[in-house]
Amino acid sequence: MSRRRVGLSGHSPAPALSAFPFLYRYIVVWVLGAGLAGCGWFGSDVRPEVPHDQRLTLAVLRCGIDIEITKLSSVQTVTEDLSPEQESLLITKAIREVEENARRLLYDKLRSGEQFRLISLEETDVAVQDLGFPLEGTLNQEQMMKLRDRLGVDLLITGTVLDYGKVRWQWLAAGMLADMTWESIALGLATSWNPAAIFGNVGFELLTSTPVWFGGGYLFGVAFRPVRVEAMAVDPIDGEAVWKETEVAVYLWKRLKQVPEEDRKKKEVQLGLNLKKAMEDLAESLLDAGLTRSTLWERRLPAQDVVAF
Repeated sequence: MSRRRVGLSGHSPAPALSAFPFLYRYIVVWVLGAGLAGCGWFGSDVRPEVPHDQRLTLAVLRCGIDIEITKLSSVQTVTEDLSPEQESLLITKAIREVEENARRLLYDKLRSGEQFRLISLEETDVAVQDLGFPLEGTLNQEQMMKLRDRLGVDLLITGTVLDYGKVRWQWLAAGMLADMTWESIALGLATSWNPAAIFGNVGFELLTSTPVWFGGGYLFGVAFRPVRVEAMAVDPIDGEAVWKETEVAVYLWKRLKQVPEEDRKKKEVQLGLNLKKAMEDLAESLLDAGLTRSTLWERRLPAQDVVAF
């Protein structure tokens, strides 16, 4: 019923890896994680501070959602019967809240990282409106240049929610195929390639993973509510992305314990927490990208001589 795509021209979804929704997978992941943690024990997680004169100025545009939502119950816990008109209005409201929350979460995390100068969301929206650009929809390069001149920004940031509560079948199929292949190899090695164990796992995967990924679930205090978001930073000079990343959040366990117990089973709460995780991970990726005025200048030089702000 509702689908909105907001951002910059040239935006395209990117594939992501599937996750593992069952208890024995947690054990495997925990063991692997412990081993990998040992490799990076002596590393540093401290992000080098960017000098003030090297910090880029960013404007975070409105986020969009690129998945069709036809049922309110797919994104919220519904406890009463709704007329089609009521449901349509509530779906529109829910989509708007997701878009606004995604943008705010990304902005706040970038601002707290102290690696960039950020134009306020309010100032960005005023500039977009004053220039007569649509708040929803993509901007072409001419519009990006006008926004650059108006705000004095180096990069424009946008995000798109690709999956929210369920995933599109293409990604599900690819992810489950990779998932089952990995598990079949592990089971084969552990059971001397016992056909019953291998085919039993395949059947179990199809029976349980499909409903989880096509709508989520809540079991033994663990919530499965997949959220996948893509974001990119575009240089308005040439309209090319200088950074682009996709993040997916599927599970809630410890984070779910941070909310009151009576709210833990609510879809909107579970999805909101995973949206927060995805947006903060995207912001961390951008903060770690090493983008400065110098690196942006070097990137621009082969194309044309540009006077930096």
